[in-house]
Amino acid sequence: MPDWFVPETYYYLWNEGKLIGEFRIRHHLTEALRNGAGHIGYSIKRDERGKGYDTAGLKLTISEAKKIIPEDEIYLRVNKDNIASQKVMLNNGAYRAGEDEDHYFMRIKKY
Repeated sequence: MPDWFVPETYYYLWNEGKLIGEFRIRHHLTEALRNGAGHIGYSIKRDERGKGYDTAGLKLTISEAKKIIPEDEIYLRVNKDNIASQKVMLNNGAYRAGEDEDHYFMRIKKY
């Protein structure tokens, strides 16, 4: 298995019987995840973006992640050109902890 494979839990966001998005929590970090994708990944269906589902879904996912992950902070990564996801993360208490050429590395304190 690749060194970034760890246990994951998937959550699906539904509204009135319609699938809106997917959120996943990686239960702990490997070195590759620490310097890469982090604990949480998510996506919202294209036609449902901009309606607040991403912010609400990430809030719920963070609440669950705080119960699961052992680290003191929740790690996330976002593309520099994805302004909407950056705002979603910031609205959920994230701060920018670093960057590489293409990404910002965001962190959310557990407590």
